Amino acid sequence: MRTKKFYISLFALLISLSTIQAEAKMTKEAHALYQQACSYEYKNDYKTAISFIQKALAINGDDAMLYTKIAGLYSDIGNYEDALGAYKKAIKLRPNDAFIYISIGNILQTMGDYDNAYNSFTQAQQIYPEYKYNYLNLANIEYFRRNYKNAIENYNAFLSAYPEHQEASENLANVYYASNEPEKACELYSTVYKKYPSAFKDFANYGMALYDTKQFQAAAEMLQKAVDDNPEDEAILAKLALSYQNINENEKSLEYFQKVFDLNPKLVALKFDYANLLGNMDKNTEAIEQYKEYLTAFPDDADAYRNLGLVYKKIDNNDLALFNFEKSYSKDSSNVETKKELALCYHKKLDYVNALKYYDFALKSEPDNFELLANKALTLHAMDNYVAAIEIYKELLDKQPNERLAQNLTSASIAYGYSLYEKQDYGQAILYFQDAIDLNDKEASAFFGYALANDKMGCTEIALANYEKAVSLAPSNVEYNVALKDFRSAHKTVTKPEAQIKESVPQVNEQAITYDSLIKQGDEAYKQQKYDDAIDFYTKAVVFVPDDKVTMLKIANLYKLLGNNAKAVSFYDKILTIDACNVDAHFNKGLIFASQKNFDESIKCFEKVISLSPNYPYAYYSLGLAYEQKGEIEKAIEYYYLYSGIETDEKMLNLVNSKIKQLEE
Repeated sequence: MRTKKFYISLFALLISLSTIQAEAKMTKEAHALYQQACSYEYKNDYKTAISFIQKALAINGDDAMLYTKIAGLYSDIGNYEDALGAYKKAIKLRPNDAFIYISIGNILQTMGDYDNAYNSFTQAQQIYPEYKYNYLNLANIEYFRRNYKNAIENYNAFLSAYPEHQEASENLANVYYASNEPEKACELYSTVYKKYPSAFKDFANYGMALYDTKQFQAAAEMLQKAVDDNPEDEAILAKLALSYQNINENEKSLEYFQKVFDLNPKLVALKFDYANLLGNMDKNTEAIEQYKEYLTAFPDDADAYRNLGLVYKKIDNNDLALFNFEKSYSKDSSNVETKKELALCYHKKLDYVNALKYYDFALKSEPDNFELLANKALTLHAMDNYVAAIEIYKELLDKQPNERLAQNLTSASIAYGYSLYEKQDYGQAILYFQDAIDLNDKEASAFFGYALANDKMGCTEIALANYEKAVSLAPSNVEYNVALKDFRSAHKTVTKPEAQIKESVPQVNEQAITYDSLIKQGDEAYKQQKYDDAIDFYTKAVVFVPDDKVTMLKIANLYKLLGNNAKAVSFYDKILTIDACNVDAHFNKGLIFASQKNFDESIKCFEKVISLSPNYPYAYYSLGLAYEQKGEIEKAIEYYYLYSGIETDEKMLNLVNSKIKQLEE
């Protein structure tokens, strides 16, 4: 804040005003001495001027003007104590002179005695409230006292009378900045700068305010002007370096960081941003050194450990990257970016257990993050948890196509197919191999697995056609060729045309299990509540008749009964790909979603049932339950009424009517 020039002009004004008031009381001899003092004052010979006023006071000691004059002269030579003493004598002679109080306030302000300065300015305000310039004094002193609210009020009061006063406008902008209102500060600085571009001097504060409001380009321009005026101001240089860093002018940022540290190498707090810059510029060795120096002074800064870890990751030092990510996590376990990096580091080390842990931690914060889910699926895949991996792959591919994920899904389906084959679960294995073939009909291992499983189930023609397909896709694979040769030898059969692959009607040998016998065995197992066996028989039967939606519905319902909802839903979906209007599949799928409290999806299923079969009573009842669970009572009542209109079972009607009555109360 620049106020000194204003104070000097104010002293001259006060002296001239006091002279007008004092002429009548001053003797001729004293007045002559006063005039001589003024002459020496004009020549800047303040000591001689003071001696003449002292002589005048010896003659005319009760004249307030002489005291104000000598007080001003004392102030000019920096003798503030004598100046205050003279003003106090003047105020005794003229107790209602507001300008003497203002003069006292100016000296006290210069001495740093802001509280007493404020009292003097306030006294002047009470005596002469019409004197608007005193608002500027009050505003300045309140600024110094950090009473920003009062400072703002007084600056605005002053500017209402003198709206073009540049210095007051700049000072008000400074107060806004100091009181953490950078937006208001920027607005006012901008106005003043446009009006007085050549006289504007507050480039530093204007630049700082622009930086705080993230106007980094404009901040750099203003701070550059401030640096030109103050080339060794550490604070300005630092903010300029940060401004250039934020607009990616890295070379300029580096230049000013280096200037700051040349002036003061101990500015360790700034080394975090400096290290970030070096890392972004691929000056990795220097960045590591700066992070380490910073962390010596600030050992609990989680962000610094994480950023140091990122530099080590960039130079492929996975162990040190992991070490620093762990340190960051120990300081701040809430940061999702740290969790992601830990998951990736452990994944890279093939430590899938820890990788999965941190993927799950990160997914709690970002449950729909595509990359996180994809990496989690890869981890599960690597841990041979194929079912969970396949489920995630399918969910992601439903949201958006992705070639890499489709390849991974194919790979997981094939791997799980072989796992099931090893467990002699041939019917299930066939389904997964079939999924893989549907995804990629150029994958030889899928056709080979499909052939092996069909071979075990006695479907010779299907097996032969797929052995041949596997060999045609991978002619140099010894295993495939040997298997095809052995199969032909065992069955003494000929090659089927490739066009008949998978479409061939199975012709089983005498020992082969027939479709009808499998269905009968499945039904018998179901009656005996041997549900796993029933699923096995039904699944093998579906291989013979892939479009058998009735048997698929049995399988889906059994999985639902056993609590394997994922499998149940997958079979309901298979049915719906064959018959999109299958009411039972839609309804049972809705029941599963409802059991998982996924009411929005369950409602979609039940509404689909009603659209296909408007007289399906339990769909209305289930919709009522779903809306009741969601807390949408009016909708629940609506569907309960609709249900009661088509239901004929008396017990159910009594139950629903009781529910309606309870909800309407």
